[in-house]
Amino acid sequence: MNSKVENRRREISRLVKEKYEVTVTDMAVLFGVTMETIRGDFDYLAEQEGFVRGHGNLTRPEKAKYKEHYLFHERQLLQKEEKKQICKKAAELITDGDSIYLDSGSTVTYLLPELTEKKGLTVVTNSIACLFCYIMEGYQEAFKEQGHRFLFLGGEVEPNIRMTYGTFFEQCVTEISYDHVFFSADALDMEFGCSNVDYQAYSAIKPVFRQVRNRILLADSSKFNRKAAYRVAGWKEIDCLITAGELKDDWKLFLENRRIPHYQV
Repeated sequence: MNSKVENRRREISRLVKEKYEVTVTDMAVLFGVTMETIRGDFDYLAEQEGFVRGHGNLTRPEKAKYKEHYLFHERQLLQKEEKKQICKKAAELITDGDSIYLDSGSTVTYLLPELTEKKGLTVVTNSIACLFCYIMEGYQEAFKEQGHRFLFLGGEVEPNIRMTYGTFFEQCVTEISYDHVFFSADALDMEFGCSNVDYQAYSAIKPVFRQVRNRILLADSSKFNRKAAYRVAGWKEIDCLITAGELKDDWKLFLENRRIPHYQV
């Protein structure tokens, strides 16, 4: 191994230990090499130093276990640009007049600005973060101009996830039908499906699935090849997947075999 490769891998190792996670794209730009070169570095470091090789990323082992509870303000900043691009694509699936449900995941907050070009939507959510954005960032005026209705569903409050859930929430959410639900998950696994760390997020999305025509999963590159405690949905329940970055060949084949439409942005 030449010194240039050794130094690059040493620096990647340092960044993983410091930041918990690095991506193929970011490292390729940082070191001015191809993504294929960085993939080789990631494979080597995963084998030699025990890091976890994910879908387009490399993480510290304790992060990959994915058992930590959800803290919204931390999650919202992770893969921020990916989440924005995912939501731009998601908005293309919405037709004027649709009724849509936005879950409590950090990704869907980036969908709000994409809705201002649509007309006559009914937007339903239990996300306190979405509610805050709607009020504090001026979307209520834009929504009014476009003829949108914004419905926030109350219930018991989970402050870490910034969402409502529970009996009152379930009574409200099941009285509405939806054209699309846009939801995220903490982990994606080929066998287990998509899953969440926290019971509250899991329990809130399940009744929505019974009321909706299209279940659209929004997943940034950090979510693949992981498994969390609570299974949100099996792959037969997913109508579309939107992700960012490179989708590995095994995942492409997996989704194609199950005839799940998927988009990479």
